[in-house]
Amino acid sequence: MKPINDNLYLKIKQLSDTVQDRFRQRGIAIPVENSNGTVSIGSYTIGKNDKGYIIVNRYNEIEVEGINLPQTAALLANGLALGRFKDQSILNTDRSYGFALFEEDLNKQAVLHSSKRDVEYFDIHYTKFMIAKAKRINHKRIIDKSFEKLRKLA
Repeated sequence: MKPINDNLYLKIKQLSDTVQDRFRQRGIAIPVENSNGTVSIGSYTIGKNDKGYIIVNRYNEIEVEGINLPQTAALLANGLALGRFKDQSILNTDRSYGFALFEEDLNKQAVLHSSKRDVEYFDIHYTKFMIAKAKRINHKRIIDKSFEKLRKLA
């Protein structure tokens, strides 16, 4: 009975390898959710720490850290799993998103704590808040567009 199980296992493994190769040719490394809540894409694992999302390689060495959005982490890990270099444009867009989010929060607090008498202070920080919000939304839209393109390939 054992040879039948071995034969079945080999057929399933061959099918799995074929499917993975076809996805790779299309530019997709198949993600796998781990029991500890992380996601593995190829030999790279996406996790989360106090600084944001992080990508580590199979040796548990940090490849990228301080990622703001999970979509960015997935895009970067997918590229790394396919043997590509880190996509600096996506990484820079993610960093710009984080900076805009920080500016937005900072100016929102300034607006909320401004006195009603100081109209100029309110106007300046409200304008800065709206600009930062628009930048944040734009950066997220760019990342989401790239992520959706990858998702549609699947």
